Amino acid sequence: MTNTVIVMDEASATEAAAGLERVWWLLLADGVISLLIGFLVLSWRHQTLTVLAYFLGAWLCVVGILQLISGVRSLSSRWPYAVMGVIALGAGIATLAWPHITLYVIATILGWTLLLWGIVDVVGAFLRHEVPHWWLGIIKGVVLFALGIWAIRHPGNALTVLISVFGITCVFWGAIELVAAFFARHAKRNLEKAVAAA
Repeated sequence: MTNTVIVMDEASATEAAAGLERVWWLLLADGVISLLIGFLVLSWRHQTLTVLAYFLGAWLCVVGILQLISGVRSLSSRWPYAVMGVIALGAGIATLAWPHITLYVIATILGWTLLLWGIVDVVGAFLRHEVPHWWLGIIKGVVLFALGIWAIRHPGNALTVLISVFGITCVFWGAIELVAAFFARHAKRNLEKAVAAA
């Protein structure tokens, strides 16, 4: 009975590793794009609200599409990311369609998106606890959740607050996605090493 459970756990881990290796390049693309957008937004602190709205909309669309693709192409346990991809894509399209909306609305959209993303990341990390470094998802989720609450609680602050929240989030997100892409690319090999060591 115990041996059967161990074999099933290894099979699940192997399937999870194979799923990660299929989508590693999406994580890499997501990380690079998020880092570039984050640094650009943090550099352009004194630009108009319209520019910020376009950056926010573009970022949400790109990340939403990448999350949706990786959720569909990977394991069934990645369904939270597919759902979050749809939500982010919808928020991005809405933001691009109405770029002249107020700071309050943009901050609220961003805040709720970050808050939901944080929850999804934490849930997704627990669903993939057999994958090496799964706890990175929990760290990312907690930080995104905290940034989301901050943006929701202070929607009327100066534009620099919103730019900072958005820029820091993009940079942090991009860095985590790059680390995740590195480990996802060699997930099977790392899993085989871990099994051999055990």
